[in-house]
Amino acid sequence: MPELPEVETVVRELRIHLPGKDILRASLTAPDLYRRGSAAIGELAGTRIDRVDRRGKAIVITLAPGQSGPTDRLVVHLGMTGRLEWSATPPARPPAKSHLHARWQFGDGSELRYFDPRRFGFIFVGTAASVDETLRIGPDPFELDAASLARALAGRRAPIKALLLDQHIVSGLGNIYVDEALHRVRMHPLTTGDRASERARDLLAASRRILTRAIRARGTTFRDYRRTDGGTGEFQIKLSVYGREGEACRVCGGVIRRIEVAQRGTHFCPRCQRAPRVSARAKRSRADRSRRAGPRQAGYTRSR
Repeated sequence: MPELPEVETVVRELRIHLPGKDILRASLTAPDLYRRGSAAIGELAGTRIDRVDRRGKAIVITLAPGQSGPTDRLVVHLGMTGRLEWSATPPARPPAKSHLHARWQFGDGSELRYFDPRRFGFIFVGTAASVDETLRIGPDPFELDAASLARALAGRRAPIKALLLDQHIVSGLGNIYVDEALHRVRMHPLTTGDRASERARDLLAASRRILTRAIRARGTTFRDYRRTDGGTGEFQIKLSVYGREGEACRVCGGVIRRIEVAQRGTHFCPRCQRAPRVSARAKRSRADRSRRAGPRQAGYTRSR
């Protein structure tokens, strides 16, 4: 899934092309991609683009004031497999239809196209207020401060990996960069939020460092992510743990492991990121729950 660095890369490329462009036509052939409450993208015809921004993992295109009425925002979320393709000149023949779901054609003949094989992304057209309502995300790591992150984590028993993936707490982070940030601060992904809150400043600094490096490398490409010109990112060759199960840790030489946390594949180094200790009280609580469960029934098999 494109995360903050990939979306930021796309936004920076679109900023070169889109501001000042007049939208001649806009069409969407997959209505299920509309987020609830969206206006039709066809209503954007005849408007001019003012700027392109990023909100978490979402691309937000703002229309020039005074010409579009109350509907002045276009949101494109790439989901897991979405990508935007920019063409400076009219196509010699109609573009291939495979997974092409949306097109924005401009007065100078240029065109923006949205492809999404798995269709987990979405498109939303509305006002600034309705965009805020539909996104409902927290600040990203460059907007968040350490004290706010510490408060959000304090008292939480969920694993830090799951909490950092929660877009309501901090937006823009996904599987790749959470794993990388946790490795950088030598924190096990199963560390509880309340324990991790004590190192909120370190977590935030590590996240910003990793994200900045990834943005400079124009993102990470494993399968689907592409830049607007079809090029790939380059950060995949610099990853410390993500996607490197069974390989040697670049820091200590230990073997990278993969486990599942919050239903997401999670990579870490057992040497650099020691498993959190379980307190005696927690052990007693688990033992009590086991005793209350009673004896195992005949035929019981422990799942693996």
